[in-house]
Amino acid sequence: MLLQDTTAEGVLKRLSDMKNYPEEALVAYREFKEGGNVYYFTPGGFLYRKDPWTEETCGFFCGFVTDEVWHYRTVNRW
Repeated sequence: MLLQDTTAEGVLKRLSDMKNYPEEALVAYREFKEGGNVYYFTPGGFLYRKDPWTEETCGFFCGFVTDEVWHYRTVNRW
């Protein structure tokens, strides 16, 4: 049985909202903490949760942002 990761869902929803959160940038493989968990994005906008026992398996897939969001948030706009 798979459990729903509501924290990951919140991260994806916030980052997909480019109007209200325009300045948040994404960097592939940069780890960040949210809601007590450690997450990271892979190239293309795929979000993974990194748990202590997943070091060798790379983590659990949690979802993704669209190509538009990924390119907007990873391009140096300044």
